[in-house]
Amino acid sequence: MRRACAGLLLAGALMASATGCPLRSRPMPEPSSAPPSSHSAMPGRPTTASTGLPAYTGPPAGAPPSTGPLTRLRAAVDLTPAIEGAFWRADTAVAAPDGGAYVVLSSEEPGRPQRLATVSRTGDGFAVTGSVAVPRVDNVTAAYLLPDATVAIAGRLASSDLGLEVVDPRTGAARAVPVVPHERGTTSSDLRTALSADGRTLYLVATVTIGRRVSETLSAVDPLGGRVLAQRGLVDDVSLVSVSPMGRQLAGVVARPGGGATVVFDASPTDVPQQRIPTLLRYDASLTILEEPVRVTSLAERAETQSVTVGIDGTVFLVVDVPDGAWILAVPDHGGAGPVLVQLADRIFDYALAVEPAQQWALLPAASGARAVDLRTGEIRGSLDVGCASGPDIRAIAPAWQDGGALVVGQCDVGSRWVEMLWFAGPAS
Repeated sequence: MRRACAGLLLAGALMASATGCPLRSRPMPEPSSAPPSSHSAMPGRPTTASTGLPAYTGPPAGAPPSTGPLTRLRAAVDLTPAIEGAFWRADTAVAAPDGGAYVVLSSEEPGRPQRLATVSRTGDGFAVTGSVAVPRVDNVTAAYLLPDATVAIAGRLASSDLGLEVVDPRTGAARAVPVVPHERGTTSSDLRTALSADGRTLYLVATVTIGRRVSETLSAVDPLGGRVLAQRGLVDDVSLVSVSPMGRQLAGVVARPGGGATVVFDASPTDVPQQRIPTLLRYDASLTILEEPVRVTSLAERAETQSVTVGIDGTVFLVVDVPDGAWILAVPDHGGAGPVLVQLADRIFDYALAVEPAQQWALLPAASGARAVDLRTGEIRGSLDVGCASGPDIRAIAPAWQDGGALVVGQCDVGSRWVEMLWFAGPAS
């Protein structure tokens, strides 16, 4: 059935109208189906999926009710009033307590401060109601609302350290929280972050190349107190499943419901760098590794992780590219590999994923804005059209579940100019 569904999708079914085919299982190749011996796994590094653990079976018992697919455009906000001059871009957004949002905007001119815009309800709609300067944070990975109503912006600080800039969105008061110090000779770095459910611990995974040396760490940070609580080197853990460090194959990190974090990366178990396996490393609140690494696919499935998010029960949801498109997969906390939830015909709009608390519907980018998919049946339920003259440049999708929707950040062709935008997505009814 998987081949039949893939054939129908690849034959040209449009993403905006495809009904999709539910895909509840996939073949798990035996070791004999691994690549030729010249590309064989290095000693002690397996290449089959971790199927001996509980597989994902659907939304958890006691999950909140679903709001349904997010296919209605509730509001479109032009962010121009928040910026100064031209050549700015909206990096990411986070939901505000009043139902609005905070948006991080960066100037493309090096060295200039950033702006943190406040978008609030105004009558029947939304508009920019404030904007403050922010010490520059390059390579912004995410923004988080903290319990004291400040906003943490994660990325590379002005000092070149990796960490957080914690900003009061009303006054602009800011303080830096460096986590991974910059080392002389650094040639590249990647960063992924996640905030715990209570907002009091931020997990930060960094992979840094210094000359010929690679440093990879998982840190637990108190963003309110501005201190590192714990830190763990990851090189030895990664080496259990990969012949090379995570580097650019670091895909994400998510917070676990009982404390701790799950690191997601594409392992390279063979001496061929292009052969990868989406893999999970799980840690408790003290950053102690809990179990053997979990391989989400087999090597023969040729998957590569594009985006990662987490459900309320700690289930890790992944979008992975495969040769005939992309899959949405799910791995429960303490669980292993399982069925494909959704099969997508394209590998273009796979770089962002938001899953509602009910874990029934997800939202991904699309040519017209975003698209809703049913995680229970694999159905693709139309698209959220954001109304751009030509295809929008969608950069991020952020949850706004307390208001029953999501935030979509990007750029839109409005007449003869490109405008930085924030769109509010809501349920169809």
